[in-house]
Amino acid sequence: MIIRPLEPQSPASAEFLPAWPVVERIQRHQYQSCWLITQPSHAALAGTLASALNDPHFPKPDANLIQAIALHDAGWGMPDAQIIQESRSNSAYQPGSFLEMSVPEFLSAWTRSIEVAQSVSPGGGYIVSRHFYRLAEHRVNASEDAKPDRQKLEAFLSGEARREKKLASLQTLDIPKLELLTDLLQFCDLLSLYICCGALENVAFPEYFGIQLRITHEAGGIRLNPPVIAPNAKFSFAALLHPQRKDLAGKEMSVQIL
Repeated sequence: MIIRPLEPQSPASAEFLPAWPVVERIQRHQYQSCWLITQPSHAALAGTLASALNDPHFPKPDANLIQAIALHDAGWGMPDAQIIQESRSNSAYQPGSFLEMSVPEFLSAWTRSIEVAQSVSPGGGYIVSRHFYRLAEHRVNASEDAKPDRQKLEAFLSGEARREKKLASLQTLDIPKLELLTDLLQFCDLLSLYICCGALENVAFPEYFGIQLRITHEAGGIRLNPPVIAPNAKFSFAALLHPQRKDLAGKEMSVQIL
């Protein structure tokens, strides 16, 4: 689940902050009232963003790969449904974000997500597997988990390495191209997370494809520099209110690209 505060904190300055720590700060906070954006909804937005990219530095994914990006968090459907059910039955409940899930919980969601993407195409399965492989590898290298969880992560890495080798052999793109498409997924994933969480800070992204995106908040929307998505584009996603009110359970949110 993606958590979005009802009243996002105003930034202390206009400086550009690294994008991921901004997202992480919001997701680590506990909220009695907030908006809930499901992981599948966030992933669908990532797919829409991928299809809207118009910078020549970015690779051009085909329709199956766009669909895989849009489904890359499909495995979170059941955990998110459980959070929504608890939210609707207990107004005092404090929902946790995807960052609060245990290692077994998120590995299960990752594996289901990969299986859904794999059902779309071998290439789609590869880039989603590779995406989660990178996340797991980063976590293992951080060495912050207890031994049982570390062993589960290492088993996941071994299994996905075998899966990726098989999937790569079932399609025509070479490994360097698949790695670039995984980079594309991760760029769109972070951009979608930033939009969904409602952060107001100006942010700088890690360098992707030789460019470093900077996002500035202005009246009426956000400005991308360089303009990797054409100005005047508008993107929407669904959000649920926690706790729900009699007059409001959820709404469609949107962001305007300036």
